[in-house]
Amino acid sequence: MANITAKQRLCKQPAEKRKFSMDFAQLLATGEILTSIASVASEKIDGGASDLTITGPVINGSKVEMFIEAGTTGNTYRVEITVNTNGSQILQGDGILYVSDR
Repeated sequence: MANITAKQRLCKQPAEKRKFSMDFAQLLATGEILTSIASVASEKIDGGASDLTITGPVINGSKVEMFIEAGTTGNTYRVEITVNTNGSQILQGDGILYVSDR
C-alpha cells in the first residue's frame, strides 16, 4: 500500500484497482486522532473532470485508506481528502496520481 503525499507522485495502470493511503500523522497534535472523513475528491491536473473511481475510504489510525481505480493513460490527477479531528481541526491532504499503461 502506498502513501499519497504532495511530495510523491504515485502511479497506477488504468485497469488496476489499487489500495492507497494518505497519512495525516505530521499534522496531528499529541493524542489527537482522526474522527471522520468529510470528503474525498479528485480532479485532472490540467483541468476537466476526473474519471478516477475512489471507493471505501476508511480511517486507520492517522491514515485514510481507499481504493482507486480507472483513470486515463497519460493523465495526472490530484486526490484531495478532508478530515476532522477530535481536536476540532479540519485537515486537507493532497496527493498526485499518474496513470500509465507501462
